[in-house]
Amino acid sequence: MDPITESLLAIKGDQQERLNRYALNWAFYRGKQYVHEMGMEYAKEHKLFKEMRKVFGFVTQTVDTDARLVMKRQLRIKAEKENFADDIYDIWERSNIQAEKYKLVRYGANLGDAYLIVQDLSDGIGKVVPRIIVANSEDMYVEQDPDDQTNVLWARQSYTFIDERNVPHTRDWLYWPDRVERYTDYKMDEGYPISHPFNEVPVIHIKTLDIGEKWGLCSWHNVQSQIDYVNELGSFANKIMLRYADPTLVGVGISPGTSIPIRRGINSDNIYYLSNPESDLRILEYQGNVLPQMMDMIKEISANIKDQLPELSLTKLRDSSQLSGYAVSLHLADLIAKVEELRGNFANGIEWANSLCLRALKRSDAPLEEFENHVVYEDILPEDLQLKLTSYGQMLAMRIESRKGILLRQGLTEEEAEAKLQEIDEEAMADYDTFFLQNRDSEAEEEEEEE
Repeated sequence: MDPITESLLAIKGDQQERLNRYALNWAFYRGKQYVHEMGMEYAKEHKLFKEMRKVFGFVTQTVDTDARLVMKRQLRIKAEKENFADDIYDIWERSNIQAEKYKLVRYGANLGDAYLIVQDLSDGIGKVVPRIIVANSEDMYVEQDPDDQTNVLWARQSYTFIDERNVPHTRDWLYWPDRVERYTDYKMDEGYPISHPFNEVPVIHIKTLDIGEKWGLCSWHNVQSQIDYVNELGSFANKIMLRYADPTLVGVGISPGTSIPIRRGINSDNIYYLSNPESDLRILEYQGNVLPQMMDMIKEISANIKDQLPELSLTKLRDSSQLSGYAVSLHLADLIAKVEELRGNFANGIEWANSLCLRALKRSDAPLEEFENHVVYEDILPEDLQLKLTSYGQMLAMRIESRKGILLRQGLTEEEAEAKLQEIDEEAMADYDTFFLQNRDSEAEEEEEEE
């Protein structure tokens, strides 16, 4: 192994700190409590688990809500060149991107970072067969140019697996602008490195919330410190319970490091006598019951988190059936703005991966801008068609919008709007002709009856 690759495989630094944060975030997502088994019964009796699970449940609800609202049921592609969209749908079908999109958002929303890897299934033989896969965020590390954060110098994917003999192994993939290397137990596998046709590192790093730092922020970052505090309170309660289970003894009149002469009682084994009358052993006890105060604190934190996470506003709407449409829009304003921001970040990553695949598929050296494509999302909230049509009717009546302008608002292109208006006019003319002929025939019949 060359020295550069060996040093890359051994990188630690801030990556370990990031992985620790990822592990803690996943624990919060799964509602894991940090209370030792020795204190479980006591904690259950005082409902500590219930209150902690409620707080950790906010993480699960936020992440899952983001995944559903960002991706909805289906993604669509809009591209200037018609065959680009067809090619991308073929790549998505091969990559199963429609199913993996929820995994992509859950990783990003919960950990702050999501990764797409573009692969060539042909291994350089024959026609390029590109595929997009969603990588586990905790397996990935991307090194960017310090002078240009959009330029990825190299990327690494590292994980462990167990072979058929139940022996664990370490697998490392190194992605370079021109090749891919694979190592098993830090030794390069046979047949590697292999070249790839993407002309840059085929790993796309998607930051859920990008504030210009090396790593992204999770979608619930504004309450992360409070949830950490709840976890610390649980750990503190655990220490108190363990202290009662295995009490600390306080020695009085005893010098540290010296043996204590003890004479056991005659009739009872649990009585001990200290030969020095000034000596004494006492059990260190906490005064008062700390757990109720901790429970009150956790409940206050829980109420505060509810007001800070816009995803939880949907729960409030279910409890408030008397809200007007305007009040509902105010309640959901922050949620809609947040989902639109998340959608933009994920769309950028997916569009980048699509462009890499298209360029390789066309065997082109053109810049990625030549393969422009756009991810089209479904509406965030269900559409109120009756209200929308009423609004359009008023706009037409007041002559502040044209029929073509309304069609453009519906997402149609200029050509599609013109074709739709022509179709409507032709149908209206046909209806008028039918009406005219029917009236003419009825008038002729009436004249014949009068005669």
